[in-house]
Amino acid sequence: MNKPVVIIGDGWAALGAVSLVLTSSQESVSRPIYWIISSGARIMSPLPSLDVGQNLRGAEIWKEVLTRMGIDSGELQTGSYLREFRNKSFREPIWSKAPNSEDRLPIISEELWAPEVPLVPVFETRFQLTLNDLEAQLREKLTSEKVEKEFPQLKRVTGVPVTGFKVEGGQIRSVVLGSGEEIETDYVIYADRWSSIPELQGLPKGLTFLRKREPVSILQTVLTHEAPIGVGLMEGFYGPLQKEAGDETEKHVWGHFSSDGMKSYWTLCLTGEEVEDNHMIAKKLRRMKNALEKMFTGEAWRPVGKPEMSEFISNVRDEQVRFEESILFAESDPVKEPVRLPKIHGLVFMTDAYGPSSAMHQVGYEFGILAEGGAETQTESVDLIHSGELESVSSSP
Repeated sequence: MNKPVVIIGDGWAALGAVSLVLTSSQESVSRPIYWIISSGARIMSPLPSLDVGQNLRGAEIWKEVLTRMGIDSGELQTGSYLREFRNKSFREPIWSKAPNSEDRLPIISEELWAPEVPLVPVFETRFQLTLNDLEAQLREKLTSEKVEKEFPQLKRVTGVPVTGFKVEGGQIRSVVLGSGEEIETDYVIYADRWSSIPELQGLPKGLTFLRKREPVSILQTVLTHEAPIGVGLMEGFYGPLQKEAGDETEKHVWGHFSSDGMKSYWTLCLTGEEVEDNHMIAKKLRRMKNALEKMFTGEAWRPVGKPEMSEFISNVRDEQVRFEESILFAESDPVKEPVRLPKIHGLVFMTDAYGPSSAMHQVGYEFGILAEGGAETQTESVDLIHSGELESVSSSP
């Protein structure tokens, strides 16, 4: 009854799972919650909007999670927010004229390089604040010094990777850490990088749910600006990267500005060959900045009262670069349901590899928010997790 819940990962799905377990209505005594960061793999939202196409309802779960954690997200606003830079101006992408997901998806796949397809919302909704701004508030709630007083049952484990699991009688029994320590448990949510799963001890070989998923790496940079730019812009942007010799497909840089205009977030997808050479990664970063200079030029993009900042990069005070290898999956349909192994009870797999909407959709499915019965089912499910009656938790859609 007092065995802890273990949540592994540091991305969107892990954040959502930790938040919902912590804020459930608890008629029974709370179980300890181990939040193991493990690899620490995570990315920032490439765009300010969330995908509500392909029957994804992750945006609703984001709102539920933020509300439960006391963060005012405001209402979701649907619209067309993505803008393509082409011929020295911005325009809506060509697929935005198609009436439904079935019509839009083939156009997106035809227009874009395959690794970029998971970045694109088929239909869009967003909060007034950008998702990155809201996620920063959520992380602060879960990692600040105050969290120990508000949620004493939460134990955050950093700097120690998960190396495997111990399974007995078809039931998860413990999580094994790189330090040699074991955490006894009967319920684990693995929301870390899926490319690391084959290396974990205690799992069957050749797991079928890992097949036919082409891993994609991500290069992201966060620019802190000297003066605000793009304040209050609701749109996200993408534009072409200068082609190199041998490039047959046009690649793009993707991004948006923070709500206060003091930061901007930019993303570039990389192939397996490109991530093997640090010199190549640095070269891609330079090309990304060159593309931004071409996209955001002219009076409209100069900070008010700062005529000396005639170039986009001249308004950059600081830069933070993040590189994550094999963090997304190219083209294949987004994962909507957490994955369970038929012969190991109590072990659930989630992934961020199809973006923030898919990640939180999986969380909502696991905790019953997206099952029949809505929020009432969700409360019951999380309470069962707290009480240890795991076999009673339904995961049917």
